[in-house]
Amino acid sequence: MVCHWFPLIFLLGLYQAYECTEAIDLVQKLKPVHSKPVPTSVFQHEIQLDPDGNFWLFWNVSGTNITFETHVRTRGYVGFGLSQNGKMFPSDVIVSWINSDGSVYFRDCHTVGNVVPKVDSNQNWYLINGFENDFGTVLTFSRKLDTCDEDDIVINDDTIRTIYSYHEEDPISMTEMQWHGEKRGAQSVMFLSSSKSLASIPNNSIKVDIVTPPYSIHLADTRHCSLHKIPPLTKKHHMIRYEPLIQKESLAFVHHIVISKCPDTSDADVGSTYDCFSTSTPDRFMTCGDPVVAWAVGGLAFNMPKHVGFAFGEEDSPKYVKLEIHYSNPSMKSGIVDRSGIRMFLSPDIRQYDAAGMTIGVNPNPTHIIPPYQKSFVSTSYCNPQCTEKGLPDTGISIFGAFQHAHVLGRAIKTRHIRNGKELPPIAEDKTYDFNYQDIRTLKEERKGDSFMVECTYDSSKKNESTTGGMSTGEEMCISYIYYYPRTNMSFCLASPLYDQISKDSEKAFEQLKDWNWNDKHIRQQFQELVNNSTYNTICNGPIKLESQSYKTVIPKPEYPYHKPSQSCKNSIVMN
Repeated sequence: MVCHWFPLIFLLGLYQAYECTEAIDLVQKLKPVHSKPVPTSVFQHEIQLDPDGNFWLFWNVSGTNITFETHVRTRGYVGFGLSQNGKMFPSDVIVSWINSDGSVYFRDCHTVGNVVPKVDSNQNWYLINGFENDFGTVLTFSRKLDTCDEDDIVINDDTIRTIYSYHEEDPISMTEMQWHGEKRGAQSVMFLSSSKSLASIPNNSIKVDIVTPPYSIHLADTRHCSLHKIPPLTKKHHMIRYEPLIQKESLAFVHHIVISKCPDTSDADVGSTYDCFSTSTPDRFMTCGDPVVAWAVGGLAFNMPKHVGFAFGEEDSPKYVKLEIHYSNPSMKSGIVDRSGIRMFLSPDIRQYDAAGMTIGVNPNPTHIIPPYQKSFVSTSYCNPQCTEKGLPDTGISIFGAFQHAHVLGRAIKTRHIRNGKELPPIAEDKTYDFNYQDIRTLKEERKGDSFMVECTYDSSKKNESTTGGMSTGEEMCISYIYYYPRTNMSFCLASPLYDQISKDSEKAFEQLKDWNWNDKHIRQQFQELVNNSTYNTICNGPIKLESQSYKTVIPKPEYPYHKPSQSCKNSIVMN
């Protein structure tokens, strides 16, 4: 049968401790060309929008409003906004500059083409402050998350594409703006669910830098693994924060990093490097499964809630770990030697709960099929109650973070939550998923866990052959990695369709599907119905470490499916 399952993982993994001098050298390499500017007040979130550190964005969310502050290395005009597709138009933007007398020109605009932005009839972005300093131009401004204006883009839990531009000179007027040239760009951001950039790190915390030994990025698509030992600890510590250490020269090539426990390795294995999914990989390395850290392109630092930490230094804590780094190098550029990784902050001040990670979704193997020519094909998995009842405590678990992952065909991902046949609001949902920007979503409120569904929507309309599940970028995934507490030994719950409506023998059914004519629209529609109604084989590990269970199940149709309450702008006041 083709649906082999390798000890879960597959999303992420990494680790190695270096001497302090090595870590300092790496940190120096990671600094942007220009040092980070200092915001005018305390902002909980921040992101460097451009690769050279010329355009920084800070923000806070309060109720139904969001406040931004931009620091831009220019004394000319600044453009910043939101876009549906990451392009300069159509988009919802502000244009601003500081006049010679210190006054600020600031307008809420929208773009319609390769022409000067049009000023909105309703000004829904509000200037708070604007001035020039040694860094450049500083603007503080705010708006409602939903302005109820057709020229504005709603700021919600989805991945939002921000766009930016700037010029070294002020225009005479809006109608006579000079073209910004190459001083522009786009960056996806999760405004409402990003982990806070600021966190109180105790002075007695230990920094552990886990980086890969020098690795030459020479293939188009690689998952490079290395085995590492956690520095010895004399007592229990909690990991309270982690952040990426991406070598500047490798920024365009490091797509995701995962750290996972390795229960069967030893000191003799430390330093081993290998192709993560090579058939020659020793069996003991394949038991590196329980995820600890998950990071992907665009992601920032992640801070654990104040009452939760990931345990190290105990008898059953990770002592050996696998570092998995996914490199994407489609242009086959040579000469790049990478030494990227993750920095963890371990605190001896123990928190109330031990955290754990669990991966749920579609088992990433060839039985996961996405037909071509489909604008919106949906794959769904189900982590059924048989798994959660065995692996999770009767009191349930509290989920505080979710990392949703698909590959290049992914357009939307939803992690659904089922309890006693009733669907609750989704744990996480992204209707505008961006493969090139993936970050852990911090939940506004912790959620108790019951049974789960992961639903991925794919756009394969430009493909002329089917795409199957797997680990490479050219294959697909549908995964949600959730952080939760209290810690249990359950670390994965993955499902594969059996296509039992074709044949009771799942191997025969899968072989028959290879001959289907995907050019036929009716065949593709039939396949979507087949996937929706197939029996699934769900595998999960239960209360006994690394003991996996297998169950047959069907994707449920909740008696009370969740529908998000509609929001009306009828009574909203638009201020001019």
